[in-house]
Amino acid sequence: MCGFLTADPAFGDREMPCPACGSQPDGRRLFPSERVRRLDARVRRYHDEGESEIVVILAATFLETLLEDVLTRILGAHGADVAVQEVVMDSQRSVGQRLSRLFPALTGEQFEDAAAEAHCTDFPHRWRKLREVRNSFIHDAPFTPTPSALERGHADEAMSLLDDAYHLFCAHQQPVRRRGARSPAPSALRPPSR
Repeated sequence: MCGFLTADPAFGDREMPCPACGSQPDGRRLFPSERVRRLDARVRRYHDEGESEIVVILAATFLETLLEDVLTRILGAHGADVAVQEVVMDSQRSVGQRLSRLFPALTGEQFEDAAAEAHCTDFPHRWRKLREVRNSFIHDAPFTPTPSALERGHADEAMSLLDDAYHLFCAHQQPVRRRGARSPAPSALRPPSR
């Protein structure tokens, strides 16, 4: 498998060979996985119900899950089996390490540069800010200002980041399938339907 990602339902339904490498549709993994799609639907329901604190906490966690999924796919595209993927991911546990050390080691570029290529230049900064807000709310650390509540604006930003993450992670997957091989960005990228 080359690691190609797209939102084209024919590709996901295993009706067509991979347009990037020609492989047959066996062994494909849905992106995001069914488990993650259920979480996405739950987060969106909480957002519709005005549960801002739950939305921010779950969305920040969800974004970390998407990053982990993408990194394991990139590791797989580089030939790492599941055992190696587990060791590598376990050695880089924090999101900051995964973005600043592991992502560039696997892709040859900084996460910020990949975001800019996908027209999501402000995504890394916005995601970092959301993680800071979530962490200060949950951990109530004495050295950071702790919000007394997570507001609707925080929740709206979290939902915007989720939508942007689908585009960013799918668009970036294309160039890292094989070093030096670039293919057009996939069309019709959307978050999972509600």
